Amino acid sequence: MKVMARSPLTRDLTPEQHAELDQHLSSWAWTESDPILLAGEEATGSYMVASGRVRVTRDTIDGREITVDIAAPGDVIGPLHTHPSQVEDSAWAMETTCAFFLPAAALAKVVEEYPPMALAMLRMQQERLAQAREREIGQSTRTVEQRVAAVLQNLAAKLGQEQGDGSTLLQVRLRRDDIAGIAGTTLESASRVMSKMKRNGLIDSGREWVSILDHQGLAELAQAE
Repeated sequence: MKVMARSPLTRDLTPEQHAELDQHLSSWAWTESDPILLAGEEATGSYMVASGRVRVTRDTIDGREITVDIAAPGDVIGPLHTHPSQVEDSAWAMETTCAFFLPAAALAKVVEEYPPMALAMLRMQQERLAQAREREIGQSTRTVEQRVAAVLQNLAAKLGQEQGDGSTLLQVRLRRDDIAGIAGTTLESASRVMSKMKRNGLIDSGREWVSILDHQGLAELAQAE
């Protein structure tokens, strides 16, 4: 119930509707590095992350695998369709992860019965398209510094935990190449930019962790002309 109350797909439903939707859900769990979805396969539904973190990846035309998103509790991964459809991006458990599976057939029925969920589903589909478009445009119109700063801002909003000293620790095992993939740049460029941010006191970082020290400075860097 808590997961459905926070997920953008189901948070507009009433508690009674959450209880009814729960009858269509099944629970799944994976250990670290397990595949949840694999690109090219047919998905018969979507997953709503209940706990853990999920790395969403995409294969490039030259055979590389890049990270395009990090999913957290409440996020929905997989095709948002009311019929079985092909998976575009793979999803991997970054740690022990639990999720609720909503079959496409059940989603079709639920969307028919609950208009708020139909609207939420449409919004999420539009957001995914907008993010993909923004990513394409950003690669040609924004600097690497701007893109990396924006990625860190977004991850902080989704995964950040405020510390006693005012900093925000990103609660995820975050690799530099994850940041590079989401920002649409190379590992070398992302590492260089983050090292500069660290020297300038905007962030602190180590092996698979990042902490935001200066939110205002990071925001100004992301929005710099």
